[in-house]
Amino acid sequence: MPDIIPTQRVTWMELFYDVILAASMLLIYGSLAKHLSWPEFLWLSAMTLVVFAMWLSTTLTFNRLPGDTTWRRLFVIAQMIALVYAVASMESSERIDGDVGIIALGVAMLILAAMWEFIRRSAADATQVDRLPVVSCSIGAAFLLSAVVLPDWLNGAVFVTGAIIGFVPIFVRYIPRLCAAGGIDVHHLVERLGGLVLIMLGETFLEMAVLFTKGANPRILGVLLVLVLLTIVWWQYFTYVSARPLAASSARLVVTLLGHALVVVGLGTAAIALTEVGLALSDQLALPVLAGILGGSLALIYAGFAAIVATSGRPGPALVIVAVGSLAFAIAGVVFWSVWEIDEQTFAMLIVAISLAVLLATAATSRATQDHPGSG
Repeated sequence: MPDIIPTQRVTWMELFYDVILAASMLLIYGSLAKHLSWPEFLWLSAMTLVVFAMWLSTTLTFNRLPGDTTWRRLFVIAQMIALVYAVASMESSERIDGDVGIIALGVAMLILAAMWEFIRRSAADATQVDRLPVVSCSIGAAFLLSAVVLPDWLNGAVFVTGAIIGFVPIFVRYIPRLCAAGGIDVHHLVERLGGLVLIMLGETFLEMAVLFTKGANPRILGVLLVLVLLTIVWWQYFTYVSARPLAASSARLVVTLLGHALVVVGLGTAAIALTEVGLALSDQLALPVLAGILGGSLALIYAGFAAIVATSGRPGPALVIVAVGSLAFAIAGVVFWSVWEIDEQTFAMLIVAISLAVLLATAATSRATQDHPGSG
């Protein structure tokens, strides 16, 4: 048994952090139904990517220095409070004129910089490479905090620029360097990514349950379709996507992380459409719009799957299958956005059929190569 148990275990603090961050991401997209537009989608997706980058950076601090100490709990809780406050203040682009959310995000990034500085000073194998996230997060935080004195019309540019300064160097320079130096615990990172996806899948269904308690009427067939679809997505990810061996390459690790970012954005948008499939709400989305959101969100999820599979040592036919699946979801969304002739539950059945076909095709190729699981 000791030979098959990872040396680093995910802590309870990390799991609590996952729950709060996943809820924040779903809160972000909860406002899309109220302010439905392409600019709003791009704004909310940018916020989601920033939240994901914050989560990943915090996860890397645990990866570099394992443990669950009092100081770390206090830092992470303070960061969560600031981040949730930022999300609640910036969930709609119409509220970007208020700079409170941007300042809160700057505080969260400043806390993250302090965490990285502690890692730099405490890690047994600390090198000058660990200085990069300290510098990038500190400068990014300072830029975000400058919203206090800058005019409100610059808030959008301040948000985007601060996020780029804070997080892009971590993806582009730090992670590849750390991977090349063998400084990343891949088992821990894979478990953390899987935990985030799992919690987001669960909270997608939970959002529907919460609305039901507030007076929305459930559609039995719709609820079952949502549950079946989420189960298929879960099965696909944990059995045929994340379980594949990751090739030892820094560039491929970055692509894997970007693939998970697509999955997170897709799950966030899918929650909106799936809620309307399962419940009869007072303010329903137009059917063509719902089809476009559901088809597009599943296309994003499976595009993320394709990116993750592509980074495995031997992607094989599984890459083609999930890529074709992503294209099929996109085509279905576009077709029924343009010409609508079926109701939302019938369209949901079509989406379930596509996802089930992809799952069965992947399973068939996996069985055909069961003697070489890395290539299936």
